[in-house]
Amino acid sequence: MVVVLLLLVAMGVAAGVDALLGHGAEGLDLMRTSSVVVVPGDTLWSIASGMAGERDVREVIDRIQLLNGLDSASIEPGQVLELP
Repeated sequence: MVVVLLLLVAMGVAAGVDALLGHGAEGLDLMRTSSVVVVPGDTLWSIASGMAGERDVREVIDRIQLLNGLDSASIEPGQVLELP
């Protein structure tokens, strides 16, 4: 029983170190966020394409919507959006 407990603790420590080094599951990326204030003329596409880099802009839009609880792509000037 002690061996099993030690193995579980070791696995937990290894998973924690892996997550801290950025090798964790994709969902852990949601913890590292920044924010932006929407200005007139901004769209989710324009915001996402400015930060997508090599990623698919549509995937970045999906993540922005998920982070902010958006049901649609409508955003308003002055709105603060959390970004992945």
